[in-house]
Amino acid sequence: MRATFRALFCLLAAGAAFASSAAVGRPLRDVQSGGVLRVTVYRDYKPWSWEENGVRKGVDVEIGAALAKALGVKADYMFLRADDNLDDDLRNGVWRGSLLGEQPGDVMLHVPHDAKIEADNDKIKLTAPYQIESLAMAVQPDKADAAKDFSLFETEKVAVDIGTLSDIILLSARDHKLVQNVVHVRGEAKAAQAYDKGEVVAFYGESALVEALAHQTDKPVSIIYPQHRLVQNWPIGGAVKADSVDLADAIDKEMARLAESGELKKIFASYGVTWRPPAQER
Repeated sequence: MRATFRALFCLLAAGAAFASSAAVGRPLRDVQSGGVLRVTVYRDYKPWSWEENGVRKGVDVEIGAALAKALGVKADYMFLRADDNLDDDLRNGVWRGSLLGEQPGDVMLHVPHDAKIEADNDKIKLTAPYQIESLAMAVQPDKADAAKDFSLFETEKVAVDIGTLSDIILLSARDHKLVQNVVHVRGEAKAAQAYDKGEVVAFYGESALVEALAHQTDKPVSIIYPQHRLVQNWPIGGAVKADSVDLADAIDKEMARLAESGELKKIFASYGVTWRPPAQER
């Protein structure tokens, strides 16, 4: 038992020492001289970032690679398991790294672009947003108009991932009249399967994932964005360590170039997702 506690103490001490050094950001020249841009992305988060048969895939993975190429370096990835909240993710993915010694990224992608996040986390600096995320619905094209105000689901069935914001919205919409027609599943992929099998006429969830899944279906489908008091659009961007100011500026510049050249749109389209630049927020 004493040996176990000693080992645990050494591990925590090493983690604390690592955290102290990791909190210091690498300036742009160090990234370029080292030849590697370390990019933090979320693990198992389709269509944004995941691994399949040893191959790293996803919108954020390809954006990270494009940024690295623009800076004249290679991309290396930290695949981050989501923690209890965003503050924990920023700590693990941007400025400290894991207690087991895994180094954080020079930049973390898929961070909500909100000034409050930067104010609450003084060890990070946000970079420019590159996409607007929201909630979207995939629906049979001939039923799309009636789905826009959810009235369709007073008589037709819709699938949704249980316990999500999308689920809460459907259950509360139209004075709770849809409850009997909301089909609960585990994950948007199963919701899409229910649509493919004809068990429901629509499925609802995070816009990028809904679009990507709809792109894979064999059935005709339309994508709509129903309005509800709980529905919000949120811009997503990146985050670097607070003192990596010149790296943040370079990332902002290259992200703007990727947008202007059409490369961002091409990356999103390759995963069946519509690029929704912040300037075109709905």
